[in-house]
Amino acid sequence: MTRTTIALLTLALATLGIVTGCTSGFQDPLLDAPFGQRLSCHAIRPVQGNDVLSMVTFNCPDIGISATLNELRDAGWRLEEVKMGEEIKENDTLSSEVQITVRKTY
Repeated sequence: MTRTTIALLTLALATLGIVTGCTSGFQDPLLDAPFGQRLSCHAIRPVQGNDVLSMVTFNCPDIGISATLNELRDAGWRLEEVKMGEEIKENDTLSSEVQITVRKTY
């Protein structure tokens, strides 16, 4: 490779944010959270008896995201606690507010 080719390649990679040392890259609060951090999240809607808890979307305001338990798990978070609220009857179906506590483990 010639110097011109290397210079152009470096410039192109820097423009795309691929060159190391670039600080303007994408940041993900789920992945970038410090190890050991705990979050309290609540279900965005009451959970019904036929809902699969791992697929329920939870709002985690401390880091400004909404995610399912599966997404949290894949990003290194582990479930520590589940709190169920009072049962609510909606359209002949029982549901409950759910709050979870998760901790970043890796």
